[in-house]
Amino acid sequence: MKKFVPYVNMETVKDKNGKIEKFVIRTVCYLPKGSNITTSGEGPVDDNVYYRPLTISYDGTSDEFAYFDEDFTIERKDVGLLERGVNVKVKSASGMGRSEESESTNDEEDKGVIIEFEDPLP
Repeated sequence: MKKFVPYVNMETVKDKNGKIEKFVIRTVCYLPKGSNITTSGEGPVDDNVYYRPLTISYDGTSDEFAYFDEDFTIERKDVGLLERGVNVKVKSASGMGRSEESESTNDEEDKGVIIEFEDPLP
């Protein structure tokens, strides 16, 4: 997974009183050139979710690769009761890069890149 998402960063956005308004997850993906990118995972989640699944889907099949930057915004009101952070995964929309069997048996692929929410000191 690290080869597809070499950079993940989380910014905590606060209001003038210091209360958290939202989290912005910034990612840079190394994907085939000419890929069309779609993202999913923003919005409310169930209260029993520990790590919000954020998914970046691409449809490129080129042998040449390029960097793509994608941002996710998670509003404070959408954070689940037990939510600790996010799990960023990259998946091929066409399913052509890997077989489903290899995806389900590879633990590294299933984990994605995990970031935990933290409230850094002011």
